[in-house]
Amino acid sequence: MTDIHDRGRALAIRMLAPRSKGGKGLNLTLTKPGQKAYDPATSTVMAAPQAFTGSGLRESYKQTDIDGTLIHQGDVKLLVSPVQADGTELPEPVTGDQIRFDGKLLKVISVEPWNYAGVACGYEVQGRA
Repeated sequence: MTDIHDRGRALAIRMLAPRSKGGKGLNLTLTKPGQKAYDPATSTVMAAPQAFTGSGLRESYKQTDIDGTLIHQGDVKLLVSPVQADGTELPEPVTGDQIRFDGKLLKVISVEPWNYAGVACGYEVQGRA
């Protein structure tokens, strides 16, 4: 029998799914910088970024929340699904990652995971263009 946290996760996944799959969200691409590796043949440091396809939806910050220090005018709040488009787990976004959402490239400023009793239900991401 599933508990309330598992049901909450399933609900979040359904609601944050792309509209084409019956949800309220849009597709997004989370890009994480790759692991740096030294190539002795070329004497360069290479890092191939990793891209993950997921979904989420955008919310606006209240005008009273925009203080100009932590939250700037134009910042975007994204609610991100914990699963990728193929159903596997989405890696947790971290500061410095990039998200392409609705045609805009956003830098991840902060992340607030929705983690209830060890169950990852999603992420609230502050993005900045």
